[in-house]
Amino acid sequence: MRIDTTVRDVMHREFLGVSESDPLADAAALLVEEGTDCLVVLRGGEAVGRLTARDALAAVLEDDVDDATVGSVMRPRLPTVAPDDGLRAVEERLIAEGVDRVVVATDGEAVGVVTARDSLAAGATREEEPSEEPAVVADTRNGTPLETTRSGAADAARGSERARTASSTDAAGAPTQGVCEVCGALAPELADANGQAICPNCREV
Repeated sequence: MRIDTTVRDVMHREFLGVSESDPLADAAALLVEEGTDCLVVLRGGEAVGRLTARDALAAVLEDDVDDATVGSVMRPRLPTVAPDDGLRAVEERLIAEGVDRVVVATDGEAVGVVTARDSLAAGATREEEPSEEPAVVADTRNGTPLETTRSGAADAARGSERARTASSTDAAGAPTQGVCEVCGALAPELADANGQAICPNCREV
C-alpha cells in the first residue's frame, strides 16, 4: 500500500442515499434494484442515519411497510471520516463500530463512502489512481425524490476483484483482520463456519 494513500484516493464519490421522509417501500425497492445492503439516510447533505436491507426486510415481514418511512426504521448514522484521513483511520473506525462502511464528510456534508472491502483492496495493491471528482445524481421514483448517487461500474468491478484476495497479515504472515462473508463488516478475527469466514457477531446469531 502506498504510504500516502488517503480516504480521498479510494472513496466512492457516488453512493446511494435516501431521505428520512421517503416511503420505506420505495427505499426497499431501491435496495433490491441496486443490489446493495445499505443506504445512507441524508438530511440535506448531512448523513443522519442508515437503512440496511435487514431492517427493511424485518419491517416487511411485520406487515408494517405501507405507511412506514425510512426515518421510522433507520439505524444511527455511520461513522464519518475526512477525505484527507489515512486508511488506517478507516480500518480503526470499521472495527471499533462493527460496521462495513464509513461515510466521508466535509464540513458536515457527505461526499463519499468507503467500504471495508475498499480498504482491504487498497492495502493489497501497490498503486491506486485517484477517483474522479464528486458527482451527484438526482433521481425521482414514483413521484418521490430520492437523493441518489451511484458508483461507477468499472471501479466497483475492479474493487470487487481485488477484495476477493485482499487480507491483512502480521509479520509472521498470520491473518489479523478480514471481511465477514455474512455481514460484510471488517473484523479483527474470522472463523470458518459452513465454508464461510464469519465474524464473532455473526457466529452468535
